[in-house]
Amino acid sequence: MRYMKIMVPKKFLNTVEEILKKNNAYSISIIEPLKSSIENGIIITCNAKARDAEKIVLELKKMGLGEKGYGSITIMPANITFSCREEGLASTSLSPLELYYKAKSMVKITKTPIIKVILASIVGTIGLIEHNIPALIGAMIIAPLVDTVMGSAIGTVLGNKELFIEGMKKELLCVGIVTLCSFFMGLFFVSKSLVLEYLSGGSILLSSIIAIISGISGGMGIASGKEYEIIGVTIDVSILIPALLMGIALATMDFKLIYTAFILLILNIILLDIGGYIGLKYKIKN
Repeated sequence: MRYMKIMVPKKFLNTVEEILKKNNAYSISIIEPLKSSIENGIIITCNAKARDAEKIVLELKKMGLGEKGYGSITIMPANITFSCREEGLASTSLSPLELYYKAKSMVKITKTPIIKVILASIVGTIGLIEHNIPALIGAMIIAPLVDTVMGSAIGTVLGNKELFIEGMKKELLCVGIVTLCSFFMGLFFVSKSLVLEYLSGGSILLSSIIAIISGISGGMGIASGKEYEIIGVTIDVSILIPALLMGIALATMDFKLIYTAFILLILNIILLDIGGYIGLKYKIKN
């Protein structure tokens, strides 16, 4: 739900009201301020669902809103009141435009996430070698891999090829970094028996189930406009650990282990993206 505050010249009042009503805005109020930066300006406030608010903004821009002398518009998350819930208006889903800008920030490749991925790789490899569960959990919290998966999934849902490609680039870069870090550490500390413990048929099946569920949960969480760090940990399980195992398997120089680890990694990436698409699509439609 969005709270909208629109300032326009008074001559546009009727036109703006028509646009608001046409796009299902409610709780419309009109204020005539004593002073305004716009000559004969008025302030119109209302509430609208995110998708309706986006349509309103686009129509108001066609009128010249935002240009000098034509007013401005402010949009912020609305406080959902009890009466709104009764009316069935309580929706927290982000609009496609909001998802687009959120994804744009997700797929950016900067130093900070790269450093975090390297640190997570080191901690995660140690966790695997030592069978240290707290270390593995810590690595998954450090790793910012949820953005890489959800960024490309949002690109798919919005039909934005460029966004999808940028998301996949970051995803593959991060996976490559994790694999490389674990490979170098695996040259000194890992044996084949250790890798085999993590690459049984049952582990691959369970990992696949976790991947698709994590993707769906992540997609729904992001589309709802909610924080998704906790969901991100489960997504990191499905990317970080397979990528670590891939690097460790490469260090053993055993083709069978490398092949199995590669299949696990690729399968999890695909299932995460599919799950993310399903979760996002569901929330956008609802």
